[in-house]
Amino acid sequence: MTLMRLLLIMLLPAALAAATKIESYAVQLHATQEGQGQGTVTLSLSDCTPGMLVVPLGFSAPEALKIEESPVGVKLELGPRNGMTSLHFHFPEGMPAKAILRFSFAVKQVFQVLQLAPGEKSTLPKGSRLFRHAFVNTQETPIGTYRLELLLPEGFMAQAVREQLPKPKKHEVGPRVLLSKAAGHQTATLQFTDLHQGDDTSMVLELVPTQRSIGWLLAGLLLAGLYLVKFKDLIAKSRPVPAA
Repeated sequence: MTLMRLLLIMLLPAALAAATKIESYAVQLHATQEGQGQGTVTLSLSDCTPGMLVVPLGFSAPEALKIEESPVGVKLELGPRNGMTSLHFHFPEGMPAKAILRFSFAVKQVFQVLQLAPGEKSTLPKGSRLFRHAFVNTQETPIGTYRLELLLPEGFMAQAVREQLPKPKKHEVGPRVLLSKAAGHQTATLQFTDLHQGDDTSMVLELVPTQRSIGWLLAGLLLAGLYLVKFKDLIAKSRPVPAA
């Protein structure tokens, strides 16, 4: 057997799976107050063929990878990390042409603590955080729609969207990042369509605590008390003196 034939045989499974299309790629990430995260990814596939499908993942250190839903015989393993996490799905013979793959993973640290330069004063409340997410389609398989939904934990809200890339195209309606509420949590959703190899999308959120500190509460009560005393004095001075 020649070396060329051997290489073709080794590359055949990957070449077959390259025909698989990713119609949609939906990520839902639940963040906890402690900063951990639990993610679920749902892939909607068409034109599936036996072999290996490589899927990029926009998280650098996923843990506890587990398939939650898939056709019989599909296997998942973590691929090599070359600056970007990749997942290897192995499709068996008899793989249906259309399929839903759903898998879960865990993230140790979802948020980043704000770092200040020496002598710099923060303009945000104590305990504020940053959330950064970037996704790059590193593979030849195009992605119809990529969607990431972040569910913020109780006690936090998104005060500002620092980054939302790429800028919306003329035919797109609405912002790249949408803030809303779902199941009692504030959510931030990043969405981008028609990702070819090398296309990327990202967002950066500024998160602040929703509960004010006791210091701010006491200061507010003190100001309210001073206002009431001053208002009482003004009323007393403006009241007409009765005639003798």
